[in-house]
Amino acid sequence: MKKTVAASLIVVLSLALAVGCAGCTSSTTPSPSPTTTAVTNATALGNATDIDVMQGQNFTTQLQSNPSTGYHWEPTYTNATITLVNRTFIASSTALGAPGADVFTFQGTQTGTSVITFNYVSPANQTTNSVSYTITCTALQIPTGNAVLVSQGQNFTIRQLSNPSTGYSWRLDYTNDTLKLVNQTFVSNSTSSTVVGAGGTELWTFQATGTGSGGIVLSEISPANQTTNTVPYLVLITS
Repeated sequence: MKKTVAASLIVVLSLALAVGCAGCTSSTTPSPSPTTTAVTNATALGNATDIDVMQGQNFTTQLQSNPSTGYHWEPTYTNATITLVNRTFIASSTALGAPGADVFTFQGTQTGTSVITFNYVSPANQTTNSVSYTITCTALQIPTGNAVLVSQGQNFTIRQLSNPSTGYSWRLDYTNDTLKLVNQTFVSNSTSSTVVGAGGTELWTFQATGTGSGGIVLSEISPANQTTNTVPYLVLITS
């Protein structure tokens, strides 16, 4: 099974690398700054601010944030080709006031090109930082997969829904030397420690240690130690 998964990942990597990552850039603006763009069922082309999606696909951007400071990201965009599906905040830990990421999920609705500008807004409603993404929505079939774009040295987190009480769990089946697993934890959906069998999310945090491309495969394992699902990720790392 691992050989099949690895082979599938190589196909995903090859398709994505065929479009290249020439001209990849990363933000040099003062912290807080955008750190990760996670694209769900979409292919990232060009640099970290150019994203191609197929009509009907969802894509997700993650921007470093800390709501406890009163700052937050606000998107502005034309809704001719894309629409906002969901927004949420993912804390980096369970500690009170922990930083994390504002996560925005959009969908490509019509063919064409749109620009999303995220403004980092202060408690006084002043914009202190901004980043823009050019989204090209196409009706053409493009390779599906999960892509993450980061700069060398940055951390990023992958989330998978899980419920340990069922006996199922996620396992890291593949990675390479451009990526390092930093932390893996489970966050329950319940705020009460007395709730038995509550589902939640497994958080896998990695660090990009080298430039180029990397791959991650997470496998869902049954109580009988059988692989029931695999999720590959392509990671493009800029300098």
